[in-house]
Amino acid sequence: MEEKGHHIVMVRYYSETTMELSQREYAYYSEDRLKVDDIVSVPVRGTTTKAKVCEVDVPASEVEAFKDSVKTIPAYSVIPPLGPCMKGEESIEPEELTANLPPGGLAEAAAMARAEVTVVKLSEEPETALELRPGEDIEVTGYHAEAVKLQKYAEARVITTLEDVKTATDDLSIIANLKKAMEAKRKEYVTPLQTQVKEIQETYKTLMQPVFEADSITRGKMLFFNMEQARIRQEQEDINRKRQEAAEAEMRLKGELTESVNLVEVVPEAPKTVSTGMGSTGMRDNWKYRVVNFAELSDEYKIEDSVMLNSIAKGHHDKKPVKGIVFYNEPIIAVRAKGG
Repeated sequence: MEEKGHHIVMVRYYSETTMELSQREYAYYSEDRLKVDDIVSVPVRGTTTKAKVCEVDVPASEVEAFKDSVKTIPAYSVIPPLGPCMKGEESIEPEELTANLPPGGLAEAAAMARAEVTVVKLSEEPETALELRPGEDIEVTGYHAEAVKLQKYAEARVITTLEDVKTATDDLSIIANLKKAMEAKRKEYVTPLQTQVKEIQETYKTLMQPVFEADSITRGKMLFFNMEQARIRQEQEDINRKRQEAAEAEMRLKGELTESVNLVEVVPEAPKTVSTGMGSTGMRDNWKYRVVNFAELSDEYKIEDSVMLNSIAKGHHDKKPVKGIVFYNEPIIAVRAKGG
């Protein structure tokens, strides 16, 4: 037993997708006595990943400089796979799978390992444990390392001969396959979340529909009231104006009024803001526009139809001239990668 009452082992992280081990070895304390070639679940920056033990009984002196940052592999963390687990590995019989599990099985082992995972349910599919940390995914970081190499090589590349073009073609094929693989990993992380978001939004859309309807109906009735009050007020003012004009005409004709001017009572103008103990409402201008004659519009207000023009440029640039438009060609390099 080493410092802290643990054994010290070295492991290599394992990629489920490529079935390959990391080149670098990492030191861990272990609560159990592990063996070389054991497959274990190890903690990595807030999550866990699978690794293979490559050395046991490591001297404490080798981790002395960074012993405080060495993580611990909890008890019952051995997870022997079903069938070949890595390139060159022999298969493990099914009855061996539970040999290192505690009495409570996988659930108890997970609890003892203090594993933290996010469970995403995809409709009727079985529960899937998804580690939402792409920056800590061994496969993703491997892709990134390869991409950095390709970037540096591209920056240093000089193309002066046809052979250089052929070499660049090979590299573009590699890049295309790498882009495809990285995009697949991105979707692997994003798709379950997008599915969850879509389902939540659809659920809340249904749940909140009565709220939206109540809001729309109430606003509509308040708007109708204000507009109706304005209409009535306008008509009352028109009646009073006409009666006043008639009275003035009679005065000019007869020199007197035969009867008094009976003006109607005008409803007060609706207040711009109504305040209560719970809030306030008010009318706000919301100007819009409607085109009644496109031909009379100034050129500055006529916007090009970029979708239609792009379509013509791609398929009919030499057959369908458009006045005021010049179609031009900017060639690009098309890549069709084999494999990947």
